[in-house]
Amino acid sequence: MHPEEELARFDRLLPALKEAYQRHHGKAWTAAELGALSGLPEVEVARTLERFAPELELAEVLFGEDGGLVDAIQLSPAVLETEPFEVVRARLAAQGPLEAPLRLTHLRVDGYRVLEGLDARLGALTVLTGEPGSGKSSLLDCLALLAFAVEHPLPPGVDPRGTGQRLFHAGAPERLHLSLRVTSGSGLAFRYSLGLGGPESAPRVTSERFASVLTDASGQESESFTFLDFENGRGMSRTVSWAAPRPRVIAASHVLPPDRLVLRGELEPALRSVASFRAFVSGWRFYPGFDVSRSAALRRPVLSEPEPLLAADGANLSAVLFHLMVEHPERWRELEATLREAWPSFHSLSVKPRGGPGTVLGVWREAGAGGELTLADLSDGTLRLLCLAALCLSPRKAPLVGLDGPELGLHPRVLPVLARLLRRASTETQLLVATQSPALLAGLPAETVGLMKRVEGRVVWEPGAGPGGVEETRS
Repeated sequence: MHPEEELARFDRLLPALKEAYQRHHGKAWTAAELGALSGLPEVEVARTLERFAPELELAEVLFGEDGGLVDAIQLSPAVLETEPFEVVRARLAAQGPLEAPLRLTHLRVDGYRVLEGLDARLGALTVLTGEPGSGKSSLLDCLALLAFAVEHPLPPGVDPRGTGQRLFHAGAPERLHLSLRVTSGSGLAFRYSLGLGGPESAPRVTSERFASVLTDASGQESESFTFLDFENGRGMSRTVSWAAPRPRVIAASHVLPPDRLVLRGELEPALRSVASFRAFVSGWRFYPGFDVSRSAALRRPVLSEPEPLLAADGANLSAVLFHLMVEHPERWRELEATLREAWPSFHSLSVKPRGGPGTVLGVWREAGAGGELTLADLSDGTLRLLCLAALCLSPRKAPLVGLDGPELGLHPRVLPVLARLLRRASTETQLLVATQSPALLAGLPAETVGLMKRVEGRVVWEPGAGPGGVEETRS
């Protein structure tokens, strides 16, 4: 028999062994009796026990003189500790490095600013819309807080980006609970939950948990194995070791400062899935708005970088453009075609040495300009779309990108171009976009849009809302 068939047969028999032991601890069972409990033929029960019982120390098996049938099966307490091979293999697979791409598929938030009981399912492209104050920016800020806390102590009660906004839901106990569901490229699923408590001036971690998730035939999810389980700075990390006679769980206790996440700490090398999740979260990038003021850094020469990610304020735009131009000519041509679609007068874009050694600056040519223009000469709206285009077309992307109001400061004529860029980028990374622009929503698939609105003091998520009924207002 094929080994996989043997393992599957053992998994079918194991529940019957557990039931038999719980019924009568000291009873000597026959293969026929266990077959009746499990639904397996007597001969298959005998063969399965002969194959696995000695190795796993599950039972003492006594065979009769005919050499085939079992006279007596004395089950051991180890039966209750033994798990199906399918579960063990799932745990071992879940404990390895997570295969890219990772995706945030489900999010629940309780107690962060206006977000109380928010429950949202997310896709490769998720568009957040709704009236002002409905929590679009708060949702992005909540995820940004988690990305910040993975690498730093918790900030003292305010947004780490320095907006000065409160951390906890106003008028409610000072507590926050965040739950994420993440899937890997191989289809494994994990759940991470985090609880924070007050006071506002010194928030502390009250709970933190990371576990693999299995889905049964009916679609119900349950935690398969808990890797991290902490409350108020104390808890356990757990790994699975395949050691004879059976897989064993190895647990280690930890004590952490009240303002530090477990994900920030040095984890056991075996917790590779946790390390992959930490890298995923710490790699998130959020763009609340590019600085295109007259003195902005993006208007000046910057040092070139290898494979740069666009900075949150767009300061290294010329470095990103330079990398595209030199290393990815096909994407550079796509960028120029996009700019030409947005501005028919556009002629070409290049990046040239400017300033000191190793510094570069974007150079723009358009019909009727009478010469070259640098980024310092371009309008605010042109620079904003150029930042968005560079972000969407760059081959190196953050694993999750949050854009808050990308349409702000852009002419309505170029919003269809922006919508196409967002759809394009979502094929290579996960995008969360907060907008109130009907013109932008019209260019995005209706099934990607989630309407956020307040109902009886709570923010409710309505998926697949589309552009209908959204007013053009600033969030």
